Amino acid sequence: GAQISSGQRATAGAVERVRIDPDTGEPRFRIIGVDAWSDEDGFAEAAAATGVTGICGSGIIEVVAELWLAGLMDTDGVIGGAGTKPSPRIEADGRTSSYVLFDPAELVPAETDRKEVGERILVTQNDIRAIQLAKAALYAGIRLLQDHLGTDRLDEIGLAGAFGSHIDTVRATVLGLVPDCDPNRVTSVGNAAG
Repeated sequence: GAQISSGQRATAGAVERVRIDPDTGEPRFRIIGVDAWSDEDGFAEAAAATGVTGICGSGIIEVVAELWLAGLMDTDGVIGGAGTKPSPRIEADGRTSSYVLFDPAELVPAETDRKEVGERILVTQNDIRAIQLAKAALYAGIRLLQDHLGTDRLDEIGLAGAFGSHIDTVRATVLGLVPDCDPNRVTSVGNAAG
């Protein structure tokens, strides 16, 4: 989440899982440290302990994939671009648009201090561009390795580190972050730096 406007390390309060309803454009999410999803009973009370503090790496992958799957982002990565569905969650942001993932007003009554729960969390057009840049770098690295080995086929993909341990492989594949491969052959390999 380092290059993301609301990005943060994967610690308590970070959005780690996201689903967007394709009919309404409404999100539901989970944060680290709370088992309930944001639309389930008990979420607001549990989230008050940590707040909703930002988006970690696995969360941004999921929200970008979900924006595309829900029809709120076009194939070029433009939020609210031509041919996308309208949503009250898409806000003008200068010459581009942003998607409102979280607003404390949805969780906390007006008479309560909303700052305790967190700030609004937006997914901006620059956030999408940062994910596209990361995707391009990963693809280039994989393609260079394949060219070096003289192969176009991938039998297995191992995802390293904490990010690789928590990423949703289906959504990573939707984004093209990992090459097309049998989803059962994409695995987490933990700390593989050595």
